Amino acid sequence: MKNKKSITIIVSCVLCAAFATLAILFQSSRMVPNIENDDPESSGIVHGIYDIGEAQVPLDGLSKQVSAGDIVVVNVFADRMEDVYGYQFNINYDREYIEYSNRLYSDIGEIITIFATDNEQRLLVGATMIGDAKGHSGEEVSVCRVEFVALADLGSGTNSVLEHISISGVNVVTDSLSYLEDIDGWTINASVQ
Repeated sequence: MKNKKSITIIVSCVLCAAFATLAILFQSSRMVPNIENDDPESSGIVHGIYDIGEAQVPLDGLSKQVSAGDIVVVNVFADRMEDVYGYQFNINYDREYIEYSNRLYSDIGEIITIFATDNEQRLLVGATMIGDAKGHSGEEVSVCRVEFVALADLGSGTNSVLEHISISGVNVVTDSLSYLEDIDGWTINASVQ
């Protein structure tokens, strides 16, 4: 048991160092808000699940017009997760039409540390558990939500938004220290506040 705790501590340190290194490599000064002090202008790492507050209106392809200034929430889903201790992926987005709002929320209670690093090509999102913990498992998992602001009118429906946003490069770390790259089955949809 003592060996497992030592390994878990080492893995946690390695994951934190890896995420910090990625942030430095992408040289972004924009991070997600720190919920601990609830100051939307502060930078830091979000701990836990944070309620966006206002009701989200799903984009049904028929009625909802996405206009400049609207908050667009990109929801990330995984078809399946098995013992996932941490993950990272890219959100690719068209900066002419939308902008990352520095707001990111975990939907998995066990994966409490989540961050995003914005750069010219994409938004890198990463999250990890802390300490000795069993990885998250489940089917049709709501992983996290990322907020963007529409910079221009995008038209009606999900397709109008998803023409400008995509997910790629999904990698996970399991609680047994396996690092799995290019995971399939992770998708996004969009809603508007």
